[in-house]
Amino acid sequence: MKRAFFVIFLIMMVTSWLAAETKFKMELWNRWTYARADGETIQNEMALKRGYFRLEPKFGQNISGRFNLDFFSDDGPDDGAGIKLKYAYLDFVNLIPIRGSKLTAGLMKTYFGTIYDWDYTTIDKDPSDKYKFVSSTDYGVGIFGYVPNGLGSYAVNLYNGEGYKKTGSDINKDMNINANLRLTPIPGVTVGGSYMMQTKNDDEIDGEKNPDRQENTLIAGMSKLAYGHASLLTQYLMKTVSLPNVDDAEDVTTSVISLMPAYKLNNIFDVVARYDIYDPDTDTDDDGESTFIGGVNYHIMRDAKNAPKLLVQANYQITSYEDAKDDESELMVQLRWIFSETFK
Repeated sequence: MKRAFFVIFLIMMVTSWLAAETKFKMELWNRWTYARADGETIQNEMALKRGYFRLEPKFGQNISGRFNLDFFSDDGPDDGAGIKLKYAYLDFVNLIPIRGSKLTAGLMKTYFGTIYDWDYTTIDKDPSDKYKFVSSTDYGVGIFGYVPNGLGSYAVNLYNGEGYKKTGSDINKDMNINANLRLTPIPGVTVGGSYMMQTKNDDEIDGEKNPDRQENTLIAGMSKLAYGHASLLTQYLMKTVSLPNVDDAEDVTTSVISLMPAYKLNNIFDVVARYDIYDPDTDTDDDGESTFIGGVNYHIMRDAKNAPKLLVQANYQITSYEDAKDDESELMVQLRWIFSETFK
């Protein structure tokens, strides 16, 4: 870990020297988790679940970047802490001849469903992340822009398909293709859709058809309704897994339905609920699960732009299974604190 912190310090110094302006940001999530199943305690843990170290350098008006390291408590044999590279990309504005467009290259967000702008209103992950549809970031290149008249935004991307956790260990010869569209036809109403063509394992090995080849189709649809202090976020996810090199192999379709209402009591307290229905195989009965989450967010402090700076989140969730498996309940209390500084 000493070497890792030395590398961080070195990156800060070099980036600050090269860039015209650099924003430094740190976010830490200290969490207590208490879980029970079948009348017994299965987890009682305090941990640093996430620590984000972020640099956002600007190289003039049209080039900027983001570099993130992800720290977390780790149960490995070394020193009890883990670290991963989460973001490392550059944005080039107006590089291509499309007005208001942006080209991004590097380890960047995955523009699928709501995973790319998920703000953890609940402690639990975005559904695409939780149910392992896509990784939140991946190595790739993309073009981003806006729909005319301020009606929305779009993104078209190519990704390795490996995510960020196991760099270089799960790359085949095909790129994952992704397209995303968000529209706001009227104030308070947002709708969107995403598509991804995802492959796993090469089509051939030593000239022979690879039976482990997968060609997956992923689709997401979302909507958000906001009126006054209330909002409702809905999302539908579907993934179809195909094995093209296996004779008579049937496609397997997975689906998720997620509903998340929230109400802002005032500038200090938010009340939130969430209900997920997960079906790993739509052609198989009694294999699904449903999760209900209820929670409160207490904003102790906000910054000058009214963004959260110090908050406490408390969530209770219960997961029920369609088979004979016992229900599982979980109580989580999390302290999130954020600080940042800009160097010029």
